[in-house]
Amino acid sequence: MLLLCLGILLQLVVQPQCCATSTKMLSMENIELLISEDEIKSKIAETARVINTEYKGQELVVVMVMKGALCITADLIRELEVPCEIEAVTASSYGQRGTSRGELKISGVDELNLAGKNVLLVDDIFDSGETVWQIVKRLKEKNPKSIKTFVLLVKNVERTLDYEPDYALFHIENRFVVGYGLDYKEYYRGLRGVYAFK
Repeated sequence: MLLLCLGILLQLVVQPQCCATSTKMLSMENIELLISEDEIKSKIAETARVINTEYKGQELVVVMVMKGALCITADLIRELEVPCEIEAVTASSYGQRGTSRGELKISGVDELNLAGKNVLLVDDIFDSGETVWQIVKRLKEKNPKSIKTFVLLVKNVERTLDYEPDYALFHIENRFVVGYGLDYKEYYRGLRGVYAFK
């Protein structure tokens, strides 16, 4: 049993992608802080006050997009004063290298009961906008009373999509970012702030 546990632990610590990813790429020396934990929490609290006012006397279903929105959703619901349910969907649009966009795959929407409910979709980053927009379209098929979107980051890039999130905490330049739920090939999610590769 001890050997089995050690084997599982080694698999978690020494992940296969380490072989294909340089040590330097995964080093903290290769990233720089863009947005601190304190800045994020302050902005969440400020925006939560707006949401609490808008939905006063109503209930809210918070739908987070896994895995990237895990951190921001956890901090957001601690600031919400309105009764809320928590649901999750998954969306994947990146290929094997972790940086190139691939086919968008959305799952978890079919199981949701949103009819007649206020929905707040929470995602980590809004760049092309395609992921958020496609999920919104799928959620609308569930006949919610209302639906709004909340994102941590909006990238300053040209978009063909005529859609913007209802709540956006920060606008950033077009850089690859990690931390606070955002990852590079599943690494860096646990960092307390948002970082960019140098």
